[in-house]
Amino acid sequence: MNELLTSDQLAEELGVKPQTIRLWRTKSRKGRPSGPKWTVIRQPNTHSRNIRYHRSDIEEWQNTNNPN
Repeated sequence: MNELLTSDQLAEELGVKPQTIRLWRTKSRKGRPSGPKWTVIRQPNTHSRNIRYHRSDIEEWQNTNNPN
């Protein structure tokens, strides 16, 4: 199963501040892709939305942006 991480969990794992993760999403929405892809999970019967990151997307982004 593909693990889902919150923005805070991703920030901790990458060693950056949560604000950095939010900035990456903002840049990506403005046409300047930054950071790994995210998924919006809508809660049934509410207007609530949660941002989550798939482990596979994080790994793909890391491999693309940090080649060894």
